[in-house]
Amino acid sequence: MGKIIVTKNAIAKLATLTAMECYGVVGLVPTTFTGKVLSLLGKAELTKAATVKINNKKVIIDIYVVLQSGIKVSEVANTIVSQVEYKIKKLTGIKDLEVNVIVVGVKREV
Repeated sequence: MGKIIVTKNAIAKLATLTAMECYGVVGLVPTTFTGKVLSLLGKAELTKAATVKINNKKVIIDIYVVLQSGIKVSEVANTIVSQVEYKIKKLTGIKDLEVNVIVVGVKREV
């Protein structure tokens, strides 16, 4: 039987798309200089807002988000973690997964 290979890029994209679906998330922040430059030019890739590391068969995902003001940060972060874990485990079959949410900023309502 053949192998199924899921790339770090695919995992990052799944994670960021899932995070954007969560209530209270208003944006994602690129983690690299190149990603920040592309963001300024309006050509940002969603995968640049998450880093994926594999350490002893454990997949570690860091997602950098901007949240809406006036909401409880811990509740939104917990929702992001649970949703990302659920979707990635369901869609990829990865069992050992750690999701970290890094809140980079809070955007005020206009």
